[in-house]
Amino acid sequence: MVWRLPRVRRDRDVRDAMKGRANFAVHTSVTMIAACLWDCGEDELAERALAMSADDHAAIQRIQAVYEDRNYPLPVEGQRITHRHVAALAAVAYFEGSLRPLARARRRPEKQRPVRFTPDPPSPLGEYLRRSS
Repeated sequence: MVWRLPRVRRDRDVRDAMKGRANFAVHTSVTMIAACLWDCGEDELAERALAMSADDHAAIQRIQAVYEDRNYPLPVEGQRITHRHVAALAAVAYFEGSLRPLARARRRPEKQRPVRFTPDPPSPLGEYLRRSS
């Protein structure tokens, strides 16, 4: 028997963002997405990110490409929006189906990050090889 996660009902803006952005791509490793989630206090989603499929990973990267547009209204207030915020918000939107503020406005200290969330550098070729094996 294969365990399947329940299908997520996604808001229209998330479905539109999943289409990506013309002439703009984002390459972020799975471990970097998980690290960004953990840094922002999204522990359960960080664990889920480590086990995501190649299709999930590709969808999150397409959402990131849309969220990287400085004019896109992201729910971050009181500070400059970083790539860390964008990666975490894209994963939250994908996994939960809607965009919401992150659990923490300020990131956790990197020294406290568990080893399993140590980010690998992005490698488009590496991700391609991972998906094809």
